[in-house]
Amino acid sequence: MKKLYTLLTAIALSALPQKALAVVVINNATLPPAVSTGPTAAELIANTVSTLLFVAGALSVVALVAGGIMYITSGGNEQRITTAKNTILYAIVGIIVALSAFAIASFVNVSITA
Repeated sequence: MKKLYTLLTAIALSALPQKALAVVVINNATLPPAVSTGPTAAELIANTVSTLLFVAGALSVVALVAGGIMYITSGGNEQRITTAKNTILYAIVGIIVALSAFAIASFVNVSITA
């Protein structure tokens, strides 16, 4: 479980946008402001929320597939069928929550930047 958590953390962190916020000086001349400035606070928050919602949605889809596999391989065992149905239900709820959160975050981001 720890290896899986480490792997998922590494994947999530690698999905974050990477940007060097350094100013390069060449012959006493700095780079143009468009290159040397970093993202604004609104852009940083929007990127972070977008990445987190992507990860949540992806994990919900993985849980949905896992629940389907559990259901298929239950072999008529009532306890395993119930566990699989609950997993599928919670995965669908997770997808709905992630999509709703994305819609709200998009609306708020548009409202802030407008």
